[in-house]
Amino acid sequence: MMEWTDRHCRFFHRLLTRRALMYTEMVTTGAVLRGDRARLIGFDPAEHPLALQLGGSDAVALARCARIGADFGYDEINLNIGCPSERVQEGRFGACLMAEPALVGDCVAAMKAAVAIPVTVRRLSPRRSLRPAPTL
Repeated sequence: MMEWTDRHCRFFHRLLTRRALMYTEMVTTGAVLRGDRARLIGFDPAEHPLALQLGGSDAVALARCARIGADFGYDEINLNIGCPSERVQEGRFGACLMAEPALVGDCVAAMKAAVAIPVTVRRLSPRRSLRPAPTL
């Protein structure tokens, strides 16, 4: 979650369990490529295992960011295609990418070619589909 699961939150959660894979808040490719990387994607080694969650739709930029994340020491790179925020979708990333599976495939392929660590995709289900399953 943007502006919530920052390094301080993750460090606290890591104190609760060593077993869970944690994710960063989503960081856009533009921020990683042009921003203060140490502040945006830096983390404490105690946070491992940790996945860097990226937001973007340009395969080349995502591949570059995946390489940067791997060089920073992340255990996994994750492409977010589930953020429903209107602000995020205006930038052509997040949930709107679910309508472009070929583009997502190209992005994931480019990211996988750039790194030796796992590349995953995160998608959220719409709230209406989160109703409890009928009891058998």
